[in-house]
Amino acid sequence: MTTTFLISEAKVRAFTDINNMVDTDLLKNNIRTAQDYYLQSIIGTLLYQKLLSDVDNNTLSGNYKTLVDTYIQDYLLYTTYYESLESIYIRPRNNGLLRPNGGENSDPADKELYEMKRQSIENKLTYYGERLTNYIIEEQALFPELNESNKLYEQNPNYDTKYKNPFALRKSFYAEQAIAMGLRIYNSRYPQFPQ
Repeated sequence: MTTTFLISEAKVRAFTDINNMVDTDLLKNNIRTAQDYYLQSIIGTLLYQKLLSDVDNNTLSGNYKTLVDTYIQDYLLYTTYYESLESIYIRPRNNGLLRPNGGENSDPADKELYEMKRQSIENKLTYYGERLTNYIIEEQALFPELNESNKLYEQNPNYDTKYKNPFALRKSFYAEQAIAMGLRIYNSRYPQFPQ
């Protein structure tokens, strides 16, 4: 379990509507979850461990610093918020899920309102996740750790199942017809390279 964070809980509070009264330990646990669960699946274990090591040793610089400051922190901001939402707004109690309203009082949780808020945050984390993924794919040469893993317990970056169009055309006949009709066909992973 990591104790090194690529984003501070102060930054999470500053850029979201999380109240200052929310327990710091709750936020730190959710930052850890966001890093270990979400981020590591995008950048892989070796790059993830390198970034944590650089932060620990205060040697984060160059392309790695750009990666963290420009792409990873935006992504972690919303993945942390997404993970924190349940713990902040809805508390499991003996008599069901309740929403704290201050002090000892609680109200029944409004599931529709909760789901609406959670969906809004999920939309943002998906956007920043795609942005991070596209950057990693385009700049693979800058981060040799992306493709060095050969151990089963280490996660490799996985770009095959994320953010793809649900419609698949065989490249041959159907794609040629679509192109002839003026439709732009491209691999959803590389939208800047239409065919």
